[in-house]
Amino acid sequence: MVFKQIETQELPDIQSVGTVYEHVETGAKVLYLANDDSNKAFTIGFKTPPYNDNGIAHIIEHSVLNGSEKYPSKEPFVELVKGSLNTFVNAMTFSDKTIYPVASTNKKDFMHLMSVYLDAVFKPNFYGNAQILAQEGWHHHLESAKDDLIYKGVVYNEMKGATASPERQVQQHLTHQLYPNSIYRHESGGNPKAIPSLTQEEFVAFHQTYYHPSNSLTVLYGDIDKKETFAALEDYFSGAGKQSEKVDLSFEPAVPDDAVFEDTYSITAGDNPEGKDYLALGWHVSEPNDVLDMYGLEVLEEILFGNNQSPLKKALLDADIGGDIIGGVADFGYPTGFMITAKYSDASKMTRFKEVVQETLKQLMTEGIDEGLIDSALNKITFQTKEAAISEDNPRGVIYAINAYQSWLYDKSPYVNLQFSGYLKELGELAGRGYFEQLIKEKLLNNPLRTAVILKAEPGKSDQFEAKSHQQLQEYKANLSKEEIDKMIAQTQELIKRQEATDKPEDLAKIPTLTKEDLSTQVEEYPLTEIPFNEGTHFYQAEQFTSGIDYLSLYIDLKDVTAEEYQWLGLLSHLLGKLATEKYDVETLQRQKDLYTGGIYGKIDIYEDKAGQLQPYFVLRGKSLESSFEELVSLMQEILCHTQFENKDEILKITQQLISNFERRINSSSHVLAANRALSQVKSSAKLKELISGMDQFLFLKDIRTDLQSDKSKEATERIKQSVKGLLNKNRLNILYVGEKDRGVLVKEKLQAAFSELPSVELGELAVINPGAKQHEAYVTAQDVNYVAVASNANDKFDYTGAAKVLATTIRYSYLWNEIRVKGGAYGSLYNHQRTGEFALSSYRDPNIRKTLETYKGLPNYVAQMELSNSELLKYIIGTISPMEQPKSAFSKGLTAFNRLKTGVTREELVHLKEEILAVDSNALQMLNKILDSVLEESTVVVIGNKGQIETEKDLFDKVYELY
Repeated sequence: MVFKQIETQELPDIQSVGTVYEHVETGAKVLYLANDDSNKAFTIGFKTPPYNDNGIAHIIEHSVLNGSEKYPSKEPFVELVKGSLNTFVNAMTFSDKTIYPVASTNKKDFMHLMSVYLDAVFKPNFYGNAQILAQEGWHHHLESAKDDLIYKGVVYNEMKGATASPERQVQQHLTHQLYPNSIYRHESGGNPKAIPSLTQEEFVAFHQTYYHPSNSLTVLYGDIDKKETFAALEDYFSGAGKQSEKVDLSFEPAVPDDAVFEDTYSITAGDNPEGKDYLALGWHVSEPNDVLDMYGLEVLEEILFGNNQSPLKKALLDADIGGDIIGGVADFGYPTGFMITAKYSDASKMTRFKEVVQETLKQLMTEGIDEGLIDSALNKITFQTKEAAISEDNPRGVIYAINAYQSWLYDKSPYVNLQFSGYLKELGELAGRGYFEQLIKEKLLNNPLRTAVILKAEPGKSDQFEAKSHQQLQEYKANLSKEEIDKMIAQTQELIKRQEATDKPEDLAKIPTLTKEDLSTQVEEYPLTEIPFNEGTHFYQAEQFTSGIDYLSLYIDLKDVTAEEYQWLGLLSHLLGKLATEKYDVETLQRQKDLYTGGIYGKIDIYEDKAGQLQPYFVLRGKSLESSFEELVSLMQEILCHTQFENKDEILKITQQLISNFERRINSSSHVLAANRALSQVKSSAKLKELISGMDQFLFLKDIRTDLQSDKSKEATERIKQSVKGLLNKNRLNILYVGEKDRGVLVKEKLQAAFSELPSVELGELAVINPGAKQHEAYVTAQDVNYVAVASNANDKFDYTGAAKVLATTIRYSYLWNEIRVKGGAYGSLYNHQRTGEFALSSYRDPNIRKTLETYKGLPNYVAQMELSNSELLKYIIGTISPMEQPKSAFSKGLTAFNRLKTGVTREELVHLKEEILAVDSNALQMLNKILDSVLEESTVVVIGNKGQIETEKDLFDKVYELY
C-alpha cells in the first residue's frame, strides 16, 4: 500500500467528498476533493519558514521554475504555458508556506501541468547553476569596467515595488511587533536591503530542508483520473525517505515590548507630508485551534468596518482620526491578527485614535450590538460564500486548496474552511447570547497582545536610500582589484549570454504539450433575448442556471453625454448606495442592502463596435436570492431615484477613500494605469476610461476634496445633483437580467412598475468624444521602480486576426519575457491589442526607462527575423486558444452575451477567429513586422515611476507631473 486512507468527510458546502491520504514511506499528506467539476486542480505546498528578510522562500519559488532534471530548458514554466489550455497556473509565497497550483479542464493538459510542476519543485536545476539565483534573486551587474555597479534581479525589483507600499510597511511593522519571537517578524517576500545577502549555499540548503515530500501537503480537486494522478505523485515521493524532524510553525505569542513603534515611509521629494501619516493598531486574536472564533472574527470585521456607517469605522471617521479607515482580520499564518489602520492622519492623533477605539468597543460590549447589524453581516458573508461555491471565474479547486492550508498547514483538519455553513449557522444562534460582545471583550478590549504603529510621511526617503545604496556600490567597486572587477564583468556577461541563448531543441521537446487535435474551434453560444422595455429601450434576458441568484443591471444610456460630464459620473458611480435616501438614512440603507442583497454598486461601461462607434452606459448593478428580489428592485429604485446629496461630510469621506484606493492602485497596478493613460491620447474610449477611473479622475477627486473642504462645497453637491437628474429618464433605461428563464416576465414587470414615474425626455445628438492631447508624459511617485508604457491607435493598420492573436502570445512569452523580465530585471510586462484598435505595451516594477523604450522599438525587427519551428508555433497557437477556453460563471456568461451584442461580435466571427489561429504559419507572423513598425512609430509614451530616473531621462518627455 503506497498511500493509506486516513479519513473521509462529506463537504456539502463545496459539493465534494474530501479524503485525506498519507504516503506510507514519506508521510506526505494528500487531500482529494472529489466531485464532477471538469476544471481539475492540483496544488502542492510546503512549509517554508523564513529565517530573515532575504526573501529566500520567494526567490526559490521563482527559481524552481527555471529548469529541472526532467525538463532542463531555461524556463519550462514559460514553455508549458505557451502550449497549455490551463485555467490557472502560478506559484505563490506566503509568510510561512509556498504553493504551486495549476488547473485545467483538459485531462491530458492537467497531467502535463502536474508533471512539470512536480519535477520543478523536487528536482530543480539551480543546485548546480548559480546563475538562476543571480537572475531571479539578485546579482552584482557590471557589463564593463566603466559602468556603474548596480544590483539586478527579478525578485529584487519586484520587492522594491511591493515594499514601497505604506500599507504593506504598516502590516510588516505590526507583525514584527506582535510576533518578535517567531518567523512572522520577517518579510518572506524579501526586503531589498536584505536580498543581496543571500548566498547560493543558503539557497540550496533551504530547498534541501523544506522541499521534501515529508514536508509537503497536496490538494487534488475535480474529476481527475485518481489512479494516474496518484501514480504521478508516487514517482516523486518514492525513495525520498522520511524526514526525522517535522516543521513546526507553532509558537507562544508574547506581549510586545513597545506599546507604540515609529518609522517613516517615503513620499515624493518636495511633497508636503502634512496629513499623510499612517496610524495602526494590531492585536493577536487567534490561532488555528480557535475555529469558531476565526469565523466570528470575520463577521465582527463586517460589523465594525463593513461600510462607512459601521460603528467603529464611523466613530473614527467622525472623530477625524483619518481620511480613510481600514480594519479587520489579518491572516498572518499560524497566528491571526486584527488590525485597524488610519490613513491621511497625523502622528499626534495616536492617543485619540486609541481612545475612540476603546470607547466605541466598550459601548458596543456594554450596550450590545444591534441585532439587525449582526444579521446583515451574517447574511452578507453567507451570500458571498454561496456565490463563491458556484463561481467559475477563479478555479474553485485552487481557492479551496488555499482555504484548506489555513488549518492543515498547522496540523489541524483541512476541512475547517470548507464547512462554512455550519459555523455561520452556529454564530447566528450564539449572536443572541452575547457572543460578539464577548468576542470584543476577549479579543480586543482585554487583550494584552497588542501593539501600535506610527508611520510618518518622509519626503524623498526612497530617493535618499537609492542614492546611498548607489554610492555604497560604487565605493565597493572602487575597492575591488582589477582581477575582481574582471571576474564580475565576466560573470555578468556569462549571465547575459545564458539569458540570450536559445534552448536546445531536444530540451524543448521534453516539455509535454498538446496537439492541434486537442484543440477545438467551438465557441459556446450564450442565449440573450431582447424585448422592448420602454419606448426605444430594451429588456435583455440572459437565461442561465444561477443557483437561485438573480443578477440585475440597469444600463442607462449615455450616448449624448459630453466628455466634461464623465468625471462627475465617475464620482457619482461610487456615491450611489453609500448616501442617505428619502426613505433610509445611511446606516439603515447599508443594513437593508446587506440583509436582502449580495451588493448594489454603480459603474460605467463603454462599448465600442467594429466601426468605432461608442456606446457608454451608466450601470447600477445588484444581485439577490430569488426570495429577496422585490427588496432588491425596491432598493435599486430608491438608490437611483432618491439618493440625497446634501451631506457634504459624507461625500468628503467617500471622496477621500476613493483617492486612497487610487493610491493603492498606483502601488499595485501602475502598468495598467500607464497603458490606459497613453491610450487615452489616441483613443476616445480610453479617454472616457481615463476620465472615469484614471489619472484624470484622480486629479479631479483631489480638486473635489478641496472644494468640499471650502466654501465651494455647495457648488460641488449641486453639480452632483445635476448629473443624477440627467440620468433619470425612461428613454435612457435598459435592463439586463441574468437568471432563470421562467422569471423573465416577472422581473420585467417589477422593473417597469418600479421606474414608471421616471420622465420621458428625448435624448440629444450623439456626443463627440475626442482623445486627449498627444504628448509623452511622466508621472513621479515615491517608487524605486518604474512602469513604462507606449500606446497607439492601431485601427485601419493592424487587423485583429488569428495571426495578430498568435503574434501577441509569441511576443509576450518570448521577446517581452526575455528582454523586459529576464534580461531587464523587471517583474513583468503587458502586451495589449484589442479588436477596437487599442495597442499598448507596458512594463511592471521595472528598473529601466530608456532601455525598455528601446526594447519596444526593437520589436518589429525581432518579428521580421523570427523563425519558429512547427513545434514552437504549435505552442504559441495553443497558448493563444487557452484564454478563449476559460470557464465562465453564470453571470459572466450573461454579461458576455450582452457584450457580444453591444460590440457587434458574433459567435460565428469568434469561430472564424479560432480557425484562423489554428491555420497560422510562421511566415504570416513575420509579415506583420512592418505593421508593427508603423503602429509603434505613432505611439505615445507614459511612464509612472522614480523621480531620479525620470529626471535623468527628462528629454524623453514633453511633460513631467508629480502624481502625489
